[in-house]
Amino acid sequence: MKAQTWGLVAITVASVLMVNACAHRDGASRSGQRMDEVRQGVADAATTPLRDLGIIRPDIPPILASIRYPYATASLAAGCTAIAYEVGQLDAVLGAETYQPGAERSLSERGADAATGATADAVRSAGEVMPFRGWVRQASGANRAEREAIQAFETGQLRRAFLRGYGASLGCRGVLPQPPPAVATN
Repeated sequence: MKAQTWGLVAITVASVLMVNACAHRDGASRSGQRMDEVRQGVADAATTPLRDLGIIRPDIPPILASIRYPYATASLAAGCTAIAYEVGQLDAVLGAETYQPGAERSLSERGADAATGATADAVRSAGEVMPFRGWVRQASGANRAEREAIQAFETGQLRRAFLRGYGASLGCRGVLPQPPPAVATN
């Protein structure tokens, strides 16, 4: 079984490399990003048993850990500057807003992205062969730690959305992100 899994991983990695060679139109930067995704998948597979045993815990950034109630306004007495500062801090931790559209990509580029995702998923799943994994994660506290990390990021996203709306209601400039470009209709 393990030989079949690793054989599938090897075939998938080879496929990604070939697709990346074909989809080299957008330059080496996207190809490098794809290889970084595969490397991250390998690193995730290597550390999966350590995470399952609770030896490696997910990191929760301090700004997210400090949020108790995402709709609090007591710290915002300073006005727009405090709101903009906190939104900037949350943007740095949470990343860009998800509604922003990506660039138009060709069919070969989308295929390369799909193959890269499949490779990373295959490598990650190869590391999840521990017997009684669910029981081990429960007993070690890994499930609870993962839920806490997810909860902290969701609370951070709620806080950022609240701050953007609250800042906009006060008339603060620069709190809302730029709207996505208009789609041309014919």
